[in-house]
Amino acid sequence: MEFSKYIQSPIHPLEIHKELEHSYLYYQNLNPILKQRFVERSAFFIAQKKFVARQGLDLTNRIRIIISACAIQVTFGLDSYTLDNFEYVVIYPDIYESPLTHQMHRGETNLNGFICLSWKHILVGIENPSDNYNLGLHEWTHALRFNSINYEETDYFFDGYINKWVAGAMFEFANLKNGKQSIFRRYGASNIHEFLSVCTEHFFESPDEFKLNAPDLFDQMCILFNQLPSKVGSARIGVRNTLLKTNAATTVSVAEQIPVLVLEASFLRTITNMGMGLLYFSFSIVLLIIQFNLITSLVALLVVFGGILLMNYKYFTIKFYDNKLYIQSGFIESFANKLSIDYQSLIKMEIFDGNFDTGFGTVFQLNYYDGNYFSKRVAYCSSIDIPYDKIKTLLQQKKVAVLFPS
Repeated sequence: MEFSKYIQSPIHPLEIHKELEHSYLYYQNLNPILKQRFVERSAFFIAQKKFVARQGLDLTNRIRIIISACAIQVTFGLDSYTLDNFEYVVIYPDIYESPLTHQMHRGETNLNGFICLSWKHILVGIENPSDNYNLGLHEWTHALRFNSINYEETDYFFDGYINKWVAGAMFEFANLKNGKQSIFRRYGASNIHEFLSVCTEHFFESPDEFKLNAPDLFDQMCILFNQLPSKVGSARIGVRNTLLKTNAATTVSVAEQIPVLVLEASFLRTITNMGMGLLYFSFSIVLLIIQFNLITSLVALLVVFGGILLMNYKYFTIKFYDNKLYIQSGFIESFANKLSIDYQSLIKMEIFDGNFDTGFGTVFQLNYYDGNYFSKRVAYCSSIDIPYDKIKTLLQQKKVAVLFPS
């Protein structure tokens, strides 16, 4: 969607600093180095966005600075912060009737590339920084989430980790939906997107209460946004890796543990899964038996050796420990490929069951964070009995997203 009239012009960094120092608590608490970073990001963000005034609103620089500051606060710990999908920022003086839904709104984030805000209610959120209501933080969190849904460039870690956050948020989200006691306001029960935005408001406005009542989810928020907010001092930026390493350091080695669940491949089904390769393998064995010339025997031996390596490649053992997942590809120890993934780093497991080009069995696709990048690993398990419900329950307890794509 495009708007014919808008303001798109830069604002001097000094003016941004003066306004935020006067009226924006999060900025006031930052240390000098982070204040400089905040102003630089704000200046760039303002210059990129097209601000549209509605219903006679006098669109001042102050309005553009404050609304942009809300976006910068949400994304302050992230590498990518421009939210490119949202080209237009439409601002009303007060509550307004949406031309799309024909309902009254305070704010609205639209995947078509614009965000609508009531300036009056932006101010309400800014002027009371402890009521866990902040329209600017709320809607810009939607924009951050929707930016990647609409296939625009978004922050790499946020986009990769959001499924982990969803899995970790399910306990508190379910409590809210079921009417149980919760520190989060009821509107967060609408759906998981609203819950993320409500959590973000609480995360910045009442971090101590959040950490006390939902410590695991608070840590997930810190990792997701890569910052630790504070009401009495400067927010800390870049806390993600420390939190991930701290959680990983609390685990014990696999050698000291007994698996909770083991999926051992069926040797016979692994051989069967070779498909056409099994015919070549069998034919080579026959040649070895009935032929004795050197060339034929060498070719047959090479095929047999290749078949053994192929079987080794397709033979997977998956072990679920209390603190991590262990995968071993290969029954020959010398040629085995081993991988241990801490549950804190395991984002998502997709389980495909049925007949595949590779043969019979179950395919596990794992998405995990290796400390630098998000990676995928596929394991083919030819185990005859897969306890799907037990796997799902175990991984949900570990805050890992579990999907069963059709």
